[in-house]
Amino acid sequence: MQEIKYEAMKSITSRDNQWIKKACSLKQKKGRQQERMVFVEGMRVVRDAAESGIRRAVCFLSPKGREHEKVQDIYDMGRVLDWTFFSVTDSVYDKLKDTKAPQGIAAMLPYVTVSLDELNGLAPRQAVVYLQAVQDPGNLGTIIRTAAAANAAAILLSEGSVDVYNDKTIRSAMGAIFKVPIVQDVSEAQLIEFCRQQGRVLLGTAPQGTTSYAQAAYARPVVLAFGNEGNGLSDTLIEQCSEVLTIPMRSDTESLNLSMSVGVIVYKAWEANGFKEKYDE
Repeated sequence: MQEIKYEAMKSITSRDNQWIKKACSLKQKKGRQQERMVFVEGMRVVRDAAESGIRRAVCFLSPKGREHEKVQDIYDMGRVLDWTFFSVTDSVYDKLKDTKAPQGIAAMLPYVTVSLDELNGLAPRQAVVYLQAVQDPGNLGTIIRTAAAANAAAILLSEGSVDVYNDKTIRSAMGAIFKVPIVQDVSEAQLIEFCRQQGRVLLGTAPQGTTSYAQAAYARPVVLAFGNEGNGLSDTLIEQCSEVLTIPMRSDTESLNLSMSVGVIVYKAWEANGFKEKYDE
């Protein structure tokens, strides 16, 4: 195996080091909001961050991590992106790790969420997903991963939704958080104004919807709105929707998991647009 060379990598041998304390503080929402950074662990998510061009990250490598066959590429990309790398002992990494089978690599990454004002130039035929008061971090992570895979243009999260940087969300998203723009704390009023400015039709989803998701017209600019796991969309938002879609189910079943419902509909929207990744319009 080719020897991996790390230039100017600093070492951390104390579990009380300030960088280790800072990284651990990011496991709590208060720490993340204060530092505007998120803690991630694992070769795949750290590599996805580097490949997505995330700048000024701080990366920690244990002996196991430094020996991984893919870490040289991450190191080379990170150096170009002004990343800081630390070599840490196994004892120090034990304090950092969250996973049961750690790969020996973790990182502190700057927040990557954007504002509504930055969502200009979205392809009209790429659907935008709006989530109202989603509460389960695993659901949110799966939705982000699915929306990215189904070529969604962006994800909008309402006020009161779970933190997109929750560790369970990050793990469930598996790097997709870097592949689709995410806007947090979008109110109903802001959503309606966004639809007006972008010329998008708001399509809600509910078990009592009047239009089957399979018959909806997706070859137009749309926002697909999904509600809270237990309560669905609010009545006030339902009233603002041009159509309310529903997914047919057997009569002896109650509902689908939220992430499954999102997956069914966003893939149908992509299918209706020819599974194209890019559009001329």
